Amino acid sequence: MGAKSPLEIKNLNLFYGKEQVLKNINLTIPDKGITVILGPSGCGKSTLLKCFNRIIELEENVRVEGELLLDGEDILHPKTDLIELRKKMGLLMQKPQVLPMSIYDNVAFGAKLHNKMKKKDVDRLVERELKKVNLWDEVRDRLSAPAYRLSIGQQQRLCLARGLAVEPEIILGDEPTSALDPVSGEHIEKQFLALRENYTIVLVTHILRQARRLADYVAFIYLGELIEAAPAAEFFSNPKDERTKKYLSGILAG
Repeated sequence: MGAKSPLEIKNLNLFYGKEQVLKNINLTIPDKGITVILGPSGCGKSTLLKCFNRIIELEENVRVEGELLLDGEDILHPKTDLIELRKKMGLLMQKPQVLPMSIYDNVAFGAKLHNKMKKKDVDRLVERELKKVNLWDEVRDRLSAPAYRLSIGQQQRLCLARGLAVEPEIILGDEPTSALDPVSGEHIEKQFLALRENYTIVLVTHILRQARRLADYVAFIYLGELIEAAPAAEFFSNPKDERTKKYLSGILAG
């Protein structure tokens, strides 16, 4: 992975009312590859991920303090262009969020929103992005069909294609395989592994086996605190903190 650090978290604290959920998080997300945010359910992983593209602010009574630096600029600044920010950071949720339109229009929607494109260019884009997620051969003859008719696994790959179509810098995934059957989940994992050379990918999971399969870098969060972060090989073979050791051995639960 390169030396550039596109996302840097400094002294990040998050509150729901008076309750503090994230506690003084300091973390640098390496450029390219897959960073896994690991930890038990309810420890603050998804909350942290939603800070990255600021969709956390859609929830009530939330206060965020600290800095989130993307390419050196603090994206928590009030004047940040949220549309542009969310273009740079696509988010895959646990359950696929397809748009109420055709398969074709789902992929084309964001790209057409941000760019004036000719029909032939949109056609090429749709085919290219569907091929990236290994979905083109399955849907090429029914691109005008409603996206909701796809299987859940196909819908998740479609959502990934839609995110890739706007040329993001970072792909975010919040337990993106948790609602999928094993075969569909494997499809999504394979797409992440294929994309890791060209994208910075940040995935939240509580599944150790998945983290071991996918991670280049791991950040372990427990009870709202960043316990430790390290390259995956080092994290799994030589954890430094006693809580990390207990979690990896199955002793520490959420």
